[in-house]
Amino acid sequence: MQPPRRMIVTISIIALCGLLFVILETFLPGGIAGFLGVLCILAAVILAMMADELDPWSPMERTALAFGIVAGASVVSLIWLRFFAVKFWSRSLTLKAEVPAPKADANCPNDSEGTSLTELRPLGRAEIDGRRYEVRCQDGFAPVGARLRVTGHEPGNLVVRLIS
Repeated sequence: MQPPRRMIVTISIIALCGLLFVILETFLPGGIAGFLGVLCILAAVILAMMADELDPWSPMERTALAFGIVAGASVVSLIWLRFFAVKFWSRSLTLKAEVPAPKADANCPNDSEGTSLTELRPLGRAEIDGRRYEVRCQDGFAPVGARLRVTGHEPGNLVVRLIS
């Protein structure tokens, strides 16, 4: 017996529209297109299971059609996300430039001493040899006015330790 082509075409069109809405969701934020896509795919599955035109089909054939709709939409969506959506948009929406980290002042030698201008928890500001620096305290915390000694340099700040 020949399958009812009109119903198969209708189910295919609804499932395809749902798949297109799900793909459209990668371009439009908000979730509305994705929600409509899921509703269309769900409608195609319900039609596959309940349509009177498919009465000559056995329940197993209807279930296979419904599973095929869900599996096909899932596979196509995953392939779209994996290979196409990210590659097309990553070039235009992703910053590729690198911002160099600020360099600590290499003129401040190790074993220089100074005082903290802010609480160091562990980051803060200190005055060392008459100049202000961003510092990181190895001891974790230092109150305002604490005596500090420079123990090293790292990108962006000096490494200091409390003087006992």
